[in-house]
Amino acid sequence: MIGNRIQKIAIVGGTFDPIHLGHLKIISEVAKKFEKVIVIPTGDPWLKAAKPIATGEQRVAMAQTAVNSLNLADQVVVSAIEVKRAGPSYAIDTVTALKQIYPDASFTLVLGSDAAKNLAKWHRSDELQKLVEVLVVKRASVPASEFPEIQIDAPEISSTEIRDKVAHSQEIADLVTPTISTFIREHQLYVSQR
Repeated sequence: MIGNRIQKIAIVGGTFDPIHLGHLKIISEVAKKFEKVIVIPTGDPWLKAAKPIATGEQRVAMAQTAVNSLNLADQVVVSAIEVKRAGPSYAIDTVTALKQIYPDASFTLVLGSDAAKNLAKWHRSDELQKLVEVLVVKRASVPASEFPEIQIDAPEISSTEIRDKVAHSQEIADLVTPTISTFIREHQLYVSQR
């Protein structure tokens, strides 16, 4: 708490396999509306059919590297809280843990339109929605959700597209920061994905 004020914290979660310029645009725009933004790469995303290709540690490292390029170090932090926790990653567990770390904060879960559409399927979704506000980053092609929404002019990039390009030795410089491009190359990520 700052004085008697409750700190407003946004949680931006994702697989980030890899993190890309679309993610960074969303993070930087969300940072304009909140005092702190916690970027959380998912540990074991139980609702996704395909498991991440990069390890949890690699995805955290990429997120940290990419976030560093925003020059918002005091305001945007990357947390390995889900990657370090064993078993499926449930947002309710993450939020409960964050409430212990930041007891005087109010949390807003920032979701994309697709995630918001499936929120009811999340583990203990009703409980989760009592602990956090939900803010949806609206995608133009998707109908409005039941939650408050913000429009962010982020490039339409998918991590799948990036992985496919890397697997086919295509350039990704217009999709990720140079540091992420280097990280992917140095760790030989996504090359044998076919």
